Amino acid sequence: MSFDPATTTVLDLVATHPATEGVFRRYDASAGCCILCEALFETLPVLCARYGLDAEALAHDLSQAIDTETP
Repeated sequence: MSFDPATTTVLDLVATHPATEGVFRRYDASAGCCILCEALFETLPVLCARYGLDAEALAHDLSQAIDTETP
């Protein structure tokens, strides 16, 4: 994992790793809102607790997206 899910915010991830935007968009339906609109400044634990998301699955999906980016 190339980020600390406990301290990294949604904004940090999207700004540093644009490929993560698609992951957050895929989780919008489960969250019941646009994560990039409503939770941009939240850390992953806060985001997952607030919207009932699986933190482990989200961190895994984000890591996979980051790994696919070209250096």
